[in-house]
Amino acid sequence: MKTLHNTKNCKYRKYLHKKLKHGKISGKFYKFLCRSFPYRLTAREVEICVTMVLDGRMSENKAITTLQGAETELKRQRELYKSNVECRKKIGWKQINK
Repeated sequence: MKTLHNTKNCKYRKYLHKKLKHGKISGKFYKFLCRSFPYRLTAREVEICVTMVLDGRMSENKAITTLQGAETELKRQRELYKSNVECRKKIGWKQINK
C-alpha cells in the first residue's frame, strides 16, 4: 500500500526515520512498518513492538512476524486505503501521494 504520510507530516514517522539513520532499526523493519501501516503507525501493537525492538527485548524479525499476525489492524488499514483511493477517484485526483 502507498502511504499518504511522510516524514514531513507525521511525527512518529520522523522519529522512526531518525532511529533508522542512527542505526537503531534496520531499513527492512522501517519499510515494513511504513508499507503495512500507511495510516496509523501509532497503533498500540506497532508502538509496543517498536519499543521492544529499540530496547533490545525483541528481534526485528520476531516483531515483523508478530505484526503480520495483527489481522484486525492490518485489515482496518487496508480498508482505509481502499476507501481513500475510491474517494480520490470520484473527485478526480490523478495521484494518490499529493
